[in-house]
Amino acid sequence: MTLTQLQHYEVARRRLADADIAFMEMVAHPTNPMTREDLVKLIELRPDHYGRFAGWLDVLPSRGA
Repeated sequence: MTLTQLQHYEVARRRLADADIAFMEMVAHPTNPMTREDLVKLIELRPDHYGRFAGWLDVLPSRGA
C-alpha cells in the first residue's frame, strides 16, 4: 500500500507524539521519576532519539535533590 503525503505526515506526527507521551510518563513516574543524570545517560546512549529532550536538563531534579 502506498501512503499519501498526508498519511506519511500523520504517521510521523503520531510517532513523535508517542515518544513525547512516553518521555512525560518517565518524568512524572510516581515512584521512580527521571532525574537529570538519567536523561544525560539516555542522551549519551541514543542522542538521535533523546537529544531533542536536552532542554529538560535544566528542569529535571538531580539524583541528590
